[in-house]
Amino acid sequence: MTGVGLGQGGAVSRRAVLALVPGLVALRASTARAQRPGGPARIGWLSYISQPDVGLTNLREGLGELGYVEGKSYVLIPRFADGDFTRLPRLVDELMAERIDVLVSRGPSVDYSLAKPGRNMTGITFMALELSAKRVEVLKELVPQATQIALLSNPEHAGELAEYKVTEDGARRIGATITRYLARSPRELPTVFDEIRAARPGAMLVFPDSLTLARRQEIVDFAARERIPSMFGWTEFTDVGGLVSYGPSVLPSFKMLAKFVDKVLKGAEAGKVPIEQVSRISLTINMTTARRMGLAVPSSILARADRVIE
Repeated sequence: MTGVGLGQGGAVSRRAVLALVPGLVALRASTARAQRPGGPARIGWLSYISQPDVGLTNLREGLGELGYVEGKSYVLIPRFADGDFTRLPRLVDELMAERIDVLVSRGPSVDYSLAKPGRNMTGITFMALELSAKRVEVLKELVPQATQIALLSNPEHAGELAEYKVTEDGARRIGATITRYLARSPRELPTVFDEIRAARPGAMLVFPDSLTLARRQEIVDFAARERIPSMFGWTEFTDVGGLVSYGPSVLPSFKMLAKFVDKVLKGAEAGKVPIEQVSRISLTINMTTARRMGLAVPSSILARADRVIE
């Protein structure tokens, strides 16, 4: 999720900040802003992944299109967790000590009321449980002989368990069994790859989140080496060689987030700004990958595809 939030009267407690860490969040400390009238806004960026972070680049572009000039109308103060969720609380404390006006946090998705986000936050969410069942259906249509499907996911992703249950129910309805393989950090991926390789599944699902997005090339390359037909949740995976994806393109949303930051900096109460849900969902097929795997893509899928990569 991408979101924006603000503190009331500039008082931001540790507990409140930690509630905002999952997802992409912005939070305003208005007292600090009031003490620097006319000065550049101080925007904190908290990222679960390592540098370089394309999301931060896109946010900069979005702010530029709104007339913000870095170094004059705003300064960016970034912190990166390098794939380690345990570092996030300390990094939040560091950013609060920097007397930031807005905090933008790139992390796993959270489940909030979309109409009235509250919790001092708002923004953009990619959470859509109905997509989880659809992904397993499309994967089974693509690989009808696959009865054992590996699921690669990050349990630290706030919506992971709900997505898993929906996916498992969907697989059961079409005669497939899901086996869940968990990776909480990049360090755990090699072990998970070994486990999936040993299980020899007929296909694989990869839940989208900050960890899998950051390591998408590594995951896609593993699937290609092992010739495991794989379904991904965001188009960024098929862009780097993933077989099929069903869902939104996530990176452009960081650019869209700039308008939420703009509203907060101009005094809007973030908890009253409705969270937006990404509505453009695409089915993308990478035919180059399919041919390398010797996989015949059914015409029924090609006819529904929004994009075919040749």
